[in-house]
Amino acid sequence: MQMFGVEVAIAFLRLKEMVVSYFVWNASYDIGVDIIDSQHRRIADYVNDLHHAIEHNDVSEVYSVMDRLKDYTVDHFSFEEQLMARAGYPLLDDHLLIHEKFCEHMELLREQLHGGTDPMNVARKMRTGLMRWLLQHIKEEDQNYASLVRKALRKESSWVSATLKRVFGSVDHHA
Repeated sequence: MQMFGVEVAIAFLRLKEMVVSYFVWNASYDIGVDIIDSQHRRIADYVNDLHHAIEHNDVSEVYSVMDRLKDYTVDHFSFEEQLMARAGYPLLDDHLLIHEKFCEHMELLREQLHGGTDPMNVARKMRTGLMRWLLQHIKEEDQNYASLVRKALRKESSWVSATLKRVFGSVDHHA
């Protein structure tokens, strides 16, 4: 009888982890800048890719997702920073520091991953941390620049296309 209780407890913990760990995007996370919103959704997809790799104990997929996530996040930050600069966002320097700190944290996790730390443990830290960070960052820092960037975008569509091509290698903002 006691074994049944343990099995239920383990099943509950796994279910709780699944509910907390899967990122379901909803419109309240959008900042109203379509290009940036689609990039944020792509980052959320990476969170879910990590979730899938963890659920399937797929170590090679953890490595792959972490590498793709790093590359995509660096490109996203670069594009977003150029967009804010072009719009004349007055808090750009503060925003750059936030991006820099996040990249340092991501690099630390990647070093742990490549340095022999349990890949699933690193993936869980990254998944949970990125989900929290992304939501907080969107709701606070990114919302602060959104209206200024929307105004600039109405005037600068050719610049956006050229910058997307330069940063992501294509004009597809989903990159």
